[in-house]
Amino acid sequence: MLEKEQVIIDVLDIFVSAKRGLAFGDVMFQLNDIYRAKGEIMEKSLLTDILNDLTMQGFLNKFQVGTIDSWKITEEGEDHFYSM
Repeated sequence: MLEKEQVIIDVLDIFVSAKRGLAFGDVMFQLNDIYRAKGEIMEKSLLTDILNDLTMQGFLNKFQVGTIDSWKITEEGEDHFYSM
């Protein structure tokens, strides 16, 4: 089973590496690519909770591109990632 803290680190790492906004499906795809090798799968509900938590903490900004919700890391989010 995936640990929430590890998923948070991986989510922030994805956003720091991307340096752009990413849609939910893009993040899910990248996480499943990472975890598939370990025999794990990312659950949509866990990722939704994590994205919402990180947004509420000010580490991600949520915005819409057309009808799709996307997120982008903030400077505070980058600082938090590098301090972990």
